[in-house]
Formats: sequence, C-alpha cells, structure tokens
Amino acid sequence: MLNAKIPWQFNYKCLGVTLDRNHRFKHHIERVRRIAISFRSRLDAMLGRKSKLSLRNKRTIHKMYVRTAMTYASLVFAHAAPKALNSFLVIQNKYRRVATDALWCVQNSVLHRDLEILTIAKYMKEVSKRFFNI
Repeated sequence: MLNAKIPWQFNYKCLGVTLDRNHRFKHHIERVRRIAISFRSRLDAMLGRKSKLSLRNKRTIHKMYVRTAMTYASLVFAHAAPKALNSFLVIQNKYRRVATDALWCVQNSVLHRDLEILTIAKYMKEVSKRFFNI
C-alpha cells in the first residue's frame, strides 16, 4: 500500500489464541502462563499459607479462576508437546503447595490425589474427549 513494505507476520492472535506458523503454540502457552501467574498473584492473599479459607474453598477458587485461565481454548493446543505444557503443571503444583501449606518433602502426586484435582494435562485430554464425543 502506497509503496510501503508490509512485514511478514508469523504469529496471529484470533479469539484469544495465538497461532504460529509451525503450530507449536509456544507464544500462546507463554502468554497464558503469564495470565495464570497474574491471577494466582492477585489471589495470593486469599489462597496463601496463612489464609483462613477452607481447603475446599481454595480448591473451588483454583478451579474457577486459575484453571479456567490456563485451559481456555485448550482443545486447540491440548495436543502440543508435553514439554511445552509442563509450565502449566509447574504453576499448578506451586499453587497446590501454597494452598495446602505442604512441606517440601510432600510429593506432588500426593497433593493431586488429596485435593482431587486432575493435572492440567489430564484435564485438557478429558475435556477434548468429551468435546469430540459430542
């Protein structure tokens, strides 16, 4: 247009999902990770170690805000490389450790089982199965 050079765009954001040329979703996962961390930091006073909220309420808040932010449009990127989705699991594990005031020696698998919340990868796969079965 008017002899102006238009640079190539390799990433495109559509309906909140950042699509890239190779369908690796690296930029999208990084953006969603930052959003989930910001949600967690805003809710830290309510969900932290010294909070008076019950564990059930902390779990509900996690499901409503943090997990929802991480799994928006997960049907699109749920089958990305497991290494790319590992950053979501790290966020989830940190949240559970802070919410339960668990010691360093408690395994993450024990926290997952006791809180009865699926890991993010399993949750995304389950949502995908339900969607595609419909």
